[in-house]
Order: sequence, then structure tokens, then C-alpha cells
Amino acid sequence: MDRFECRLPLATEKALELCADLGAQATWFCLADQAQRHPELLRRIVRQGHAIGLHGLTHRRAFEQDRATWQASLREGKTLLEDLTGTAVVGYRAPEWSLRGAAADWWRDLPGLGFSYDSSRVPLAVIGNPAWPRRPHRLAEDLWELPPPVLWSGPPRSPLWGWGLRVLPFSLVRRALETLALEDAGTPLVLHPWELDEGQPDLPGTSFGHRFAHSAGLRGHGDLLRDLFAGFQLVSIEAWVASR
Repeated sequence: MDRFECRLPLATEKALELCADLGAQATWFCLADQAQRHPELLRRIVRQGHAIGLHGLTHRRAFEQDRATWQASLREGKTLLEDLTGTAVVGYRAPEWSLRGAAADWWRDLPGLGFSYDSSRVPLAVIGNPAWPRRPHRLAEDLWELPPPVLWSGPPRSPLWGWGLRVLPFSLVRRALETLALEDAGTPLVLHPWELDEGQPDLPGTSFGHRFAHSAGLRGHGDLLRDLFAGFQLVSIEAWVASR
């Protein structure tokens, strides 16, 4: 029996509403185990014109596994999502951007596993490497890398997603987004559906950093995003890659 209430359907509904309001076509990186629990929710995302990428079989970080186990989990997760949706899954984002550390070069396995792009490498300290490129680029001829956006060339640097979008000044973030749009940078904007769920409970035993990342600026975030993203053409990663 689950210990906590499942709020995924509520958060997904709010995220679908946001996409509809913005006329956005998104890529939804999904966990295969959650897709199995909520197959109709997954199919509804696809029916509304969005693409599906693999976030993992579960939310276990890549570098916590051995390479063979990680490869097997990607094969299983990709097959599950494709069977449930009837659509090809060609993109991957590792949980917590965890193609780092011992898994830093595992991206080399992705084309052979059926993926044409990755979004798992962050040009930030702690969860990535500041020396990595900040804009989409080819890691190999048959593999695009699309890092999430960061603010400033740093140090310091800030993620332009999550708590960064929620607490940084509106005008600063909007200018950064306008710059990306003018460059047609293809830099994926990141939103976790739970960020739209203002009523989510605090989890016991979490660290201050975890609580900050998950709660700072949460109230009214959906309305903020509607203003921040207004006027931009928001397409799926698959559509951007295909246009190259």
C-alpha cells in the first residue's frame, strides 16, 4: 500500500492546462513504472499532441547502477512507453541529470539503444559540469545533447528552471528567455508538473535544500509561467531536432 497520496493525475492535469493555454507542444519525460500505473494519463498526453521521452524505468539515478543494469532499464522503459502509447520514444533524460560521475560517458550507449537525443548533462556544478556546453550540440553524429538552460556564464550560475524560475526576478528571466528565442537555441525549458500543485504536502525528514527546491515560490507559479512564456513558440524537443 502506498504511503502517500498519489498527486500525479492532479499535477498532470494542471500541466496539460498550462500547455493548452500557451499553445505549447511539449516533450514529457516519463518514468515507465508510473506510466504503467497511469496508462490512460500517458495516452491522454499523447492525444493532446505532445511527445513522450524516457525519464527512466524508475527514478533511480544512472550513476547508482552498473552500466549493464542501466542499459537494461532503458531498453525495458523505452519498450513499455512505446507499447503503451504506440509512438516512438527517441529522447532520454536521466533522473536528476545523472549522466555524470561514473556515468559521464554513458551517453555513448544511447544511439545503440534507439535514442537520437539526450537531455541529461547540465552545465552546472554539483549536478553536472560547468565546462559542458550551454547550448544544444551533437555529442555524436547520431546523437543531439540538449542541456537545460542556465543563467549567467558564471560563476555564479543559476538553473533557469525549478526554483530559479520561481524565485528570480521576472524581468531577468524574461530577458534570458527572449535571448534564447532570438537565437532559436533549442534549449529545453524544464517544468516538473508537481511545481503546479500548490497543495502538495511537505514530506517528513527532508533536508533544507530539498524543501527549498520543492517549495520556494510555489504559490502562483502557474500564473507566473503563463506570463513568462507568453508569446513564445513552444515546441517539443523532437520537433526542434527534426527541424535541424
